[in-house]
Amino acid sequence: MRILQVSSPIQLGGGETHVLELTEGLRKLGHEVLVAGRRGGAVKPDIAFPFRNALDVVTMFGLRRLLRRERFDIVHAHVARDYPLVAVAAGGAPGKLVYTRHLLYPVKAAFLYGRVDGWIAPTQQIMDTLAPLKPRVSAVIPNWVDLEKFPFKPHEAHRPLVLGLLGQISPHKGHDDAIEALRMLGRGFQLIIAGQGQEKYLLSLKEKAVGVSVKLSGFVSLPDFFEIIDVLLVPSWEEPFGIVLLEAMASGIPVIASAAGGPREIIRPGEGILVPPRDPKSLANAIRSIEPLREQIAGAARLRVEKDFDIRNTIPKVEAFYRTL
Repeated sequence: MRILQVSSPIQLGGGETHVLELTEGLRKLGHEVLVAGRRGGAVKPDIAFPFRNALDVVTMFGLRRLLRRERFDIVHAHVARDYPLVAVAAGGAPGKLVYTRHLLYPVKAAFLYGRVDGWIAPTQQIMDTLAPLKPRVSAVIPNWVDLEKFPFKPHEAHRPLVLGLLGQISPHKGHDDAIEALRMLGRGFQLIIAGQGQEKYLLSLKEKAVGVSVKLSGFVSLPDFFEIIDVLLVPSWEEPFGIVLLEAMASGIPVIASAAGGPREIIRPGEGILVPPRDPKSLANAIRSIEPLREQIAGAARLRVEKDFDIRNTIPKVEAFYRTL
């Protein structure tokens, strides 16, 4: 098949990594795949357009000419901002139009989405938000992890026990809750917060962490981060999916996560611990209870990832969805 992936963000995040890995995986399966995006964008586009906003006329007509000239079998968009633009550009062009929805927020209904041939969602909860659009064809296909990049390397617990929190540093990710839980736990625990965020919020976390063992490490590389932590915390108030969960589970690092959004579908009993969101006391209790279970949880979690989230098994599901259309 001839496939065009469309993704306009400038900065690299989980969604953009998804597009890059999907493109590489489909090429390995023998398909001709091109990527359209913003000049200098995160997905290193083969074809660049301005993508100034959702109604950028220059991009719209440029994309429209491209779709008529190249006659792709599949045009696949991944970002809500790109949805209207791609729908207009694809009108009358050959090929099937596919959208992936990565976020939990409902998509605002629009008549243009009647042109979409198929919708993909990584979780059932996200798929449920698409019900008002009445998708013609849809499928829940989870995000994935490349097991070759995240080998199973469980290790003995450090002393003190090192807890890790990785990703965007902002209030809805639950950093305040994690620090409060650490204060309840007392001695014997350390928290490493890795990632980037707004300076004002970082300063507020440093103030909140006075008197407890918290380190803000900034940017870290994976899987190196998993070698220095014993437990990954994902205390988000809401988490659409949570690829870092899969990466930790693959690497042999037990996970404690909020039972909200993606983690609720990813982690089954015995594969990690789920706690109510915005509940530092429950988070602290889970941290206390996990140490004797680390080895058991790590093994079960790795098997789960191998079965349901291995990139080698998951990207062919996207390919099969394309063929269905």
